[in-house]
Amino acid sequence: MAYTAITRAQLRARLIDMIEGTPFWSTDELNRGINEALRTWNMLVGRWHGRVTLITTPNTHDYSLSTAILYRTRVLHNGRPLTPTSYTSLAAAHPHWPLDTTASGSGIPTRPTVWCPISLRTFLIWPADALAWNSLTVDGVAETPQLLAEGAYVNLAEADVSVLLPYVLHLLSFKKGGAAFAETAPFYIKFLQAAAEENQLLTTSQAYRKWAGLVGRDEKPLRDRSLPSGVQLRQDQSQSPQESR
Repeated sequence: MAYTAITRAQLRARLIDMIEGTPFWSTDELNRGINEALRTWNMLVGRWHGRVTLITTPNTHDYSLSTAILYRTRVLHNGRPLTPTSYTSLAAAHPHWPLDTTASGSGIPTRPTVWCPISLRTFLIWPADALAWNSLTVDGVAETPQLLAEGAYVNLAEADVSVLLPYVLHLLSFKKGGAAFAETAPFYIKFLQAAAEENQLLTTSQAYRKWAGLVGRDEKPLRDRSLPSGVQLRQDQSQSPQESR
């Protein structure tokens, strides 16, 4: 999939092209909608990645990141991956974990083997490294780039843009409310479908199935409707996510 740099001004111009007549929204509202769509897309598919490398401090379990990682995908100690767990599971499995280090002996591992998240910027390792100057590498999804200037840009594939901009219209249509908002529901559904293609784990999420309008025992999706009045999509935007990809 080819990615190209596209600026806020270019995204907004393409968004305006989708609207017939005089835009209902201000330039600021259009800009905010674009940034909100980027944040949601990153949350669902993890488009922007980050890596932070830390140096271990002797006998230290908790570490803080210099930049926020929205969610961590893995932590490595000297290049060797640690097993993820939750704080509750760590405490249950190792009640004395705050005292455990790689030099404790008595069956405690001689290198860190487990990590668990505490917040967006902090995490724990177990057992604590008794030595200094070893490396901890954290991989994960980075904060979403926000387009705060006309020339600010993000790298997106055309298939991404073709679902992001209609989704922006759905977000903005909340201001109109009523039928205008309801009529943009197909844009929302196609946005979620495209996200599921990027990240297949989404389909196992109860929250995702609710967002996608899957209801009842048969989990039948919401009926797709015709395009709302006042909106026209170019040929590449009228395709389904599968076709556009």
